[in-house]
Amino acid sequence: MPPPVDSEEEPRFALRGRIVTMDPHDTVLDDGVLYIGRGLIDAVLPAGAPRPPGHEDTPVVRTGGTVYPGLIELHNHLPYDVLPLWRIPRRYGNRSDWGGRVNPAYRTLVTGPMTVLGEDPGLMPAVVRYVEAKALVNGTTTSQGIALFSNTGSRRMYRGIVRNVEATDDPALPEAASRIADVEAADARRFLTRLQQPHRLLLHLAEGTDEEARGHFQALEFERGRWAITDNLVGIHCTGLSAEDFTVFAGHGGSMVWSPLSNLLLYGRTADIAAARRTGMLIGLGSDWSVSGSKGLLGELKAARLASAAAGGVFGDRDLVAMATRDAAAILRWEHALGSLRPGMRADLVAVAGADGDPYTALIDARDRDIVLVAIDGVPRYGTTALMRKLTPDHGELEPLTDGAPARRSVRLRQTSADPVVGGLTLTEAAERLSRALADLPGLAERAARRAPPPADEGPRWRLALDEIEPNGTELRPRLAPRGAARQARPGPSGPEIAPPAAGAAALTALALDGLTAGGDPGFLASLAAEPNLPPDYAAELSDLLT
Repeated sequence: MPPPVDSEEEPRFALRGRIVTMDPHDTVLDDGVLYIGRGLIDAVLPAGAPRPPGHEDTPVVRTGGTVYPGLIELHNHLPYDVLPLWRIPRRYGNRSDWGGRVNPAYRTLVTGPMTVLGEDPGLMPAVVRYVEAKALVNGTTTSQGIALFSNTGSRRMYRGIVRNVEATDDPALPEAASRIADVEAADARRFLTRLQQPHRLLLHLAEGTDEEARGHFQALEFERGRWAITDNLVGIHCTGLSAEDFTVFAGHGGSMVWSPLSNLLLYGRTADIAAARRTGMLIGLGSDWSVSGSKGLLGELKAARLASAAAGGVFGDRDLVAMATRDAAAILRWEHALGSLRPGMRADLVAVAGADGDPYTALIDARDRDIVLVAIDGVPRYGTTALMRKLTPDHGELEPLTDGAPARRSVRLRQTSADPVVGGLTLTEAAERLSRALADLPGLAERAARRAPPPADEGPRWRLALDEIEPNGTELRPRLAPRGAARQARPGPSGPEIAPPAAGAAALTALALDGLTAGGDPGFLASLAAEPNLPPDYAAELSDLLT
């Protein structure tokens, strides 16, 4: 299978600046040089040290800032990141209360638009291109992947520029899963057997704050003292867990993905992070999706700092940066290849302007305009046009960015092994297609309903495999029945009842494409300020950090 990026073709280069390694000793070089060749970090040395072998003639490029490992996101429904922030009308108790059939607004704002975009042969590629570039612009180098279905019944993961935790093509990066078969999700013993396979499972767990949400965690105890939990279970959200539950979860090896902004927007509170920390469990971060979350990990780090402060200062800034780098890598069992800047590691990195003050605080304080470089496998993918031109042999591969991005930035999306679903589509063209489509959703739905089905002999025609819009034989969460119905307000599976896939024009309204960055999207900031479930002053403080 071809590599997802083109590191073998890249020349050697070196970056000079403050180097925050995130290694086990928290080594920080105030003035260091990161030497990179063939997608790997060859050396991390003080600026005055002799060059390493093979780099005698390597150009050293000054970043004018601080270099960190690339940000590893453990939870994001990427295809939905074209949709604007939802002004959530009330506080919900659990995931079943606001998604699927129970909430007509969910169809208007989420499932209806995504059904139209995801099935249109001209718009689906634009979604894929836009959301992947959006991740880059916000410093993310690894995220959950984008699943595709075809009219022939095939399913695969989109292979693009941003690393995909579910399809790595790299033996040093064990693949995780974020979906399991229906039958495994609903049967405790089969679920446990699935957990005993050598793969991490990133699954939604206890989504909400009421007893029903907690009951779906308690259902993992399928016999007295026997839990369907191993170190392969990575629980996403965990907002319904008590301190006792976290002790059980961590005691069986479980870890957590924290999405504080989404939790606060939907439920008015987030996970009991103080209890989680006391267990010593590993915690990663995820921005969830643009419907009820941050633009990306750079924003979610800020949301996490505010949530931590509100809980009594549970985490310091170094702890939070670790959640998006080395701790996230450890959750995936990638710590020997990613998550820190050390010789022999994959060259995924993000650099931000400036090299003063606390090195960990500097990353969380950084605005989107402060990101000067993002590289994956040693391939510069986004950054200031000046830096990208110094690091990219063929300047024709660079696409200058305009609307919604910081000034004088370029993105590099060319791949020798480009997925044919997207091919040579530019970010600018993708954004234009999506903007026009979202402004005309009712019309698109009407035309889609009249469109004749493609010929049977046309060959594979790919569309987005969208979570919780139509049944597809897999689940995003355990759906185990509790041992006693009294332990749960409404016994039954976790998560929403899936809505029908049809997206009638009457159910839709015009929407705006969600902007690439918080600083370039005044609509996002206005919606954030109007959200009713956030704690007092939280929206204003977060907006200040973002802009």
